[in-house]
Amino acid sequence: MATNPFSILVRSEPGDAVQLSDFRPVTCGSLARVGGPYDGGYVVPLNAVTSADALLSLGLSHNWSFERDFRKHNPRAVIHCYDHTVSLRTAAAYSVGQLARFLARFTPHHLREALAWIDYLMFFRGDKVHFRQRIWHDRQNDSATIDDAFARLPASCQVFVKIDIENSEYRVLDDLLRRADCIVALAIEFHDVDIWPERFTSLVEKIKRDFYIVHFHANNMGGLAPFHFPIAPEITFLNKRFFDTVPAPSRLQYPDPELDRPNLPRWPDYQLEF
Repeated sequence: MATNPFSILVRSEPGDAVQLSDFRPVTCGSLARVGGPYDGGYVVPLNAVTSADALLSLGLSHNWSFERDFRKHNPRAVIHCYDHTVSLRTAAAYSVGQLARFLARFTPHHLREALAWIDYLMFFRGDKVHFRQRIWHDRQNDSATIDDAFARLPASCQVFVKIDIENSEYRVLDDLLRRADCIVALAIEFHDVDIWPERFTSLVEKIKRDFYIVHFHANNMGGLAPFHFPIAPEITFLNKRFFDTVPAPSRLQYPDPELDRPNLPRWPDYQLEF
């Protein structure tokens, strides 16, 4: 693999707690970038997006570019988002901060973000719903469980799941995987792999019983573990029923120059050697 001079080469070494080779994606011909060009966008299979009846988005912050783009690709999909840290008030405060950045730097991006509070009001209505609840393994402190989230969706629907919930993925994925038969795909940003390598590996192996890894990207804001593995990997899984035969390992470069972008553009991306 040729090394991009603006990237950091990552490869596993013998004895590393997590081996990159165990996460090599399979060949998948329908991949596309959904969401913004940097943080908040994911590379996902479009056939799963268009076949889903609903998007269940766990973790929102003030960036719903993935949810907006998903709706463009699939106008009929119900969209349910969960994030207890986001509200109209926080969107307004975020907008003020972005306006200040625009006035200091005159960058178009910050001007667009300064309208986040208006965008929040315009986007989340009808069948695009923001639940101001934390997704958790129980209902403490007005949290919602995976069972609660699925009970609010139309009965028997096929669901695309996006997860970015800052470590809580380790607490809810077992519950989610019990519903693997009605999940078309998963786009997950894992966190703190350096702290939870065994738990991370175990969960991914469980996911791989019903899903193939079809894309892998390293969040360049997360850093690297001492065992040469991204601390915050973004992994896309596609249900095995979308494949007629066992797919071959992907021969693409990672990051894919056509689809991937660094989460933070001013920092180098991680180039992965599977």
